[in-house]
Amino acid sequence: MSDRLLAGGLKQNNLVPKLDDDAGGPDEDRFCDKRRRSFLRRAAVAVAAVPAAALLPSTARAGEDDAETNFRDIQQHENAHVTFLLAALGDAARPKPNFQNLKQRRFNDFSLTSQALENTGTGAYLGAAPVIKNPAYLGAAGSIALIEARHAGWLNTFVGARLTTNVFGELQSFERPLTVDEVVTLASPFIRDLNGGPPLSYDNQPSDDNDIAILNFALALEFLEREFYNVNVPKFFGR
Repeated sequence: MSDRLLAGGLKQNNLVPKLDDDAGGPDEDRFCDKRRRSFLRRAAVAVAAVPAAALLPSTARAGEDDAETNFRDIQQHENAHVTFLLAALGDAARPKPNFQNLKQRRFNDFSLTSQALENTGTGAYLGAAPVIKNPAYLGAAGSIALIEARHAGWLNTFVGARLTTNVFGELQSFERPLTVDEVVTLASPFIRDLNGGPPLSYDNQPSDDNDIAILNFALALEFLEREFYNVNVPKFFGR
């Protein structure tokens, strides 16, 4: 993870001058300073001899590449997001769309599709946020969006991309919001039909009705992510 420290060791006996009997003089100051430098040099040599991973807590080493734990966590989060949005919308909640092309053939395909879905979700929430009227809905959407962003960041690095790469492969210092059309284009290969639900759309003018449309827009994406992980996590990691 990091470059080895390069340092040369110095023997202690070569650093010890003969001292006068009276302590506290300039010779002792020089001696103490030399001993401190010698200690730091020897410590640097000792650190260089130890693998970087051994310097991390054992729990960090154990979890560094624990893909199964992270994918199962993501699966649980997406299920929780659907449950939350269904409760928030109540009778206004859309039915679950009918999906297609969810089951992935290879683990690499699963990882890359996960990366795309989580980056899409992050940008979708950011795109809708400015037109959410109800502050409580905005706070809830922001809370979900930040978890989506954590998923996206981990998945980016897991598949070998840069940490803040977006769904279009662009490296960002500021997250790019996605338009409705961009989200629909990205999600459409997985949606067979909307099962009688409302269109995947919302207005750019804040209103109470538009808040419901935005939450249903988000719910469709969360349904998609939930189903995607519920199909593929058991396939690649078992029940």
